[in-house]
Amino acid sequence: MVSVETIGSVFLKVFKLVLNIVILILYRTGYAGDFLGVGGTWNLNEEKSPDAEIVASGVIVGFMIYTSVQLITYAFGTTAHKRELSDTIMNVVGTFMWVAVGGTALHYWHGYMPDHDFLHVATERQVGLAMGALMIISGALYLVDTVLAFVHFAKEN
Repeated sequence: MVSVETIGSVFLKVFKLVLNIVILILYRTGYAGDFLGVGGTWNLNEEKSPDAEIVASGVIVGFMIYTSVQLITYAFGTTAHKRELSDTIMNVVGTFMWVAVGGTALHYWHGYMPDHDFLHVATERQVGLAMGALMIISGALYLVDTVLAFVHFAKEN
């Protein structure tokens, strides 16, 4: 029989996957159809940092693939012991990575001002702030999934 933790974990993973796709769409097309990015420079007069963009891209795409694979393993019903241990470790890593990338995005887009204007309200700024907030929420979801995976792992032992 399927446990409550397993059902909760599957629903949470589906929600994380959908949220991840939304973040990816904002990341790629949030600047009026062009690349938005997370920024990542500490001097807001410079261009976006390629290093921060590489890490952000890796987190977004990597955890989308990882979450998809985890959902597939639930469908095949592989051994729970190994699945829950790897799930717990990856969720801890996901929590830290999503919060770090989201924090970088929030930092950059909070101080962003468009060229030739001293407006604090800009469409790309609002999208950047929304994307950063969604990344922080995604990190919180990975934390909740860490607890669920740990409970499931402890129950199996």
